Amino acid sequence: MIPNSDISRRRALKTLGTGFVLLNFSGGTAFAQKTKAEEYQKRAFEVMEYIQKHFWDSKQDLYKEKSTEDGLAFLWPAGVMFSALVGACRYDKRFSSIMRKYFEGLEGYWDGNAKVPGYEPVKTSGGNDKYYDDNAWMVITYLEAYELTKDSRYIKKAAETLKFVISGWDEELGGGIWWHVAHKGGGKNTCVNAPAAVGCLRLAKFSQADDKGVLVEEAAKIVEWTDKTLRASNGLYKDSIVVETKKINDAQLTYNSALMLRAKLGLYSQTKNRDYLKDARKIGEAAESLANGDGIYRDPWKWSHLMVEADLELYRWTKRNYLLKRAKTNVDQNYESWTEKKPEDLITNASLARELWLMADAGSEIGEQFWREADKPS
Repeated sequence: MIPNSDISRRRALKTLGTGFVLLNFSGGTAFAQKTKAEEYQKRAFEVMEYIQKHFWDSKQDLYKEKSTEDGLAFLWPAGVMFSALVGACRYDKRFSSIMRKYFEGLEGYWDGNAKVPGYEPVKTSGGNDKYYDDNAWMVITYLEAYELTKDSRYIKKAAETLKFVISGWDEELGGGIWWHVAHKGGGKNTCVNAPAAVGCLRLAKFSQADDKGVLVEEAAKIVEWTDKTLRASNGLYKDSIVVETKKINDAQLTYNSALMLRAKLGLYSQTKNRDYLKDARKIGEAAESLANGDGIYRDPWKWSHLMVEADLELYRWTKRNYLLKRAKTNVDQNYESWTEKKPEDLITNASLARELWLMADAGSEIGEQFWREADKPS
């Protein structure tokens, strides 16, 4: 178990299932009281330790889909887990070795022989259908890994993966990226277009002027299409549209609005057009309807943790306290639920770990400095 905070600021040595050793998690850093960042670090380390013990397959350098079974995780949970590892690396560089091993292990999901190479949903020999949204998540988390480590492998793979994601765009229904390569379900979804735009804007930060301009234009085009096609009257976003019938799935999932909010902030960062910032604020305010009366987002953590991330990103830009309070309310309740009963699936555990690291970031010198740099346009 992770030692209680009143025992010592220096962590007891703890060996995880990987042979990974954690120690001295605080490093003497002074943390802001507003979010009790040291406590969120402690909780995040606790969840990460649980994941490493129950989900890590050290023979393949990959994670399992469930703690009770041997099957490997699908790509979507894998991406969430990678984002949790990136968060952990900000506080203990020993996680970097696990992240590198995992990055290499994920090559087993990569179909390099496809016309436009990309990740398949499972470890494979290639040739199967692929999800554009699964790949978009990988773009975003790899770029965060590059921001943190400056390891060129992460940005190279992010750029290759983004090329695949963007290849899903065509002019049917005036544009938009398909959900599947094989057009399974016949839909174009917010859950792929929104993170694709965020990925374009994050890569633009590290690109030369000409390429940067192209990426920002690409993001603006995707955002414009999604606003026109899938935005609801309350300012949030519908799930998807079937191209052939034009039937719209009106469901409003937290992660759809979360990534559109982040895309608007990214466009504001790159263009300084305040309309994007104003719109991001509107989405943040409208997102109150995605929560129950107690302030807890109604969706499972695999979706709602991304709304927590959007709340914290918007808080960095606006300093509106309701955003920090809303994020804190959700993360505290989710952790409490986790302590009462541990989920069996990787994505739920990884989602909690990710949002705990983000709450630690919101009140620590380490986290605040990282995001100050990450939010800059270049």
